[in-house]
Amino acid sequence: MELRTIRTLLWKKEKIMIETVTALLLFLNGSMIEHVYKPDLGACLKSKRIASRELNPERVVFKCKIVKAKIEEEPDSKYGFRIVKVLDE
Repeated sequence: MELRTIRTLLWKKEKIMIETVTALLLFLNGSMIEHVYKPDLGACLKSKRIASRELNPERVVFKCKIVKAKIEEEPDSKYGFRIVKVLDE
């Protein structure tokens, strides 16, 4: 069995939790198209500042916000969690 397949099977067994977390949200034309877990507001603001410099700020809007979201553990990610779905904006 391929390593990627094993990782996918293990990943699907992980428990999804509903938590209040800090997230970096990306809006395009008024609708949220991306959300990224951040461990705290400082890390979120740093990522927002870097991303705003690289993209056209007229078309996209970045927001750091504390949101209620479905999250799951993801050991391969930088902070160990991934936002599955934002439940409130």
